[in-house]
Amino acid sequence: MLIPQSEQFDIWSKELTIPVLALDIVIFTIYKWELCILVTKRNEEWIHGYSLPWSIVAKWYSLSENFDEVLKRKTGITHGVYKEQLYTFWENPARDPRWHVIALTYYALVKAENLLSQVDFTLVDIVTVQQFEELHIFYEHNEIFHYALKRLKDKLWYTDVVKNILPEEFRISQIQKMYEIILGRILDKRNFQKKIFSLRIIQETSKKDTSTNRQAKLYRFVEKKQLKFIEML
Repeated sequence: MLIPQSEQFDIWSKELTIPVLALDIVIFTIYKWELCILVTKRNEEWIHGYSLPWSIVAKWYSLSENFDEVLKRKTGITHGVYKEQLYTFWENPARDPRWHVIALTYYALVKAENLLSQVDFTLVDIVTVQQFEELHIFYEHNEIFHYALKRLKDKLWYTDVVKNILPEEFRISQIQKMYEIILGRILDKRNFQKKIFSLRIIQETSKKDTSTNRQAKLYRFVEKKQLKFIEML
């Protein structure tokens, strides 16, 4: 339905009152060799179930600053996070019965050790991707989750974004396992290792993993912070 022409520039008209901006975050980690996300439990007068961590955007602050504040207040996490703006969800003005909300969304990657050392489990739960599908999720957070998951999978094809979810040092078999967990399929070992070495994005350390009977060389990414564009898969 079109807004009546006479009201298009009337800032006090009911149709043009300013919507509320929210910031919603999909936080991924690999926990116990499964792709997991963080959810918050909602138990309020009008809502009972789960949602992604989110909050109303605070004015006079950048989106990045809002992200950091929401992350800290809703999860307890303050550092060691890769974040990327995802999409603006605005097609469902009735997502919240209290007001018209437009959702500015991010997805984030956190290494398991960083998450576990910071997260406040009185605020959030960690669930697998499969468990998330079975929860009663509010707003359009299920749609946001699927959009974020697709973005993450796509990123594996042309960037080294996986470094943001791996330990600082890892076996070559671990990096392949991370790809397989996120993509949801098995990769050929020989082809994967040939490709990862040809890209020269990882380097051998002088250490070995002795946590199992089969010792193995440990590797780390050459570029630790800046995202590098590659032809991975």
